[in-house]
Amino acid sequence: MPLAAVAYLDGTLAIYDLPTQSLRNKCQHEAGIVHLQWEESSSLVSTCSLDGAVRIWDARSGDMVSEYHGHTAEILDFTLSRDASLAVTASGDHKAKVFCLQRPDR
Repeated sequence: MPLAAVAYLDGTLAIYDLPTQSLRNKCQHEAGIVHLQWEESSSLVSTCSLDGAVRIWDARSGDMVSEYHGHTAEILDFTLSRDASLAVTASGDHKAKVFCLQRPDR
């Protein structure tokens, strides 16, 4: 299923269905999203936000799969490991953190 994701500074993650060119799902952070990353060969998309959270979303349903906190300030960037089991974040609290991304399918 071809999908596209767009992140906005109002905290919205919009998932679009490309064949129909229509909005499929709208997901919400409490503050602006600064980065998103798709998991390779998956319907999961991860986001980081100025609200200090990393969230994993199922793009097909719009459901939040998991959420990670640990910074005392906004998360400015993140990256996923190749197998998407780890996220490394950089924050305005001058710290980097490594999160172990546990999901039911792992």
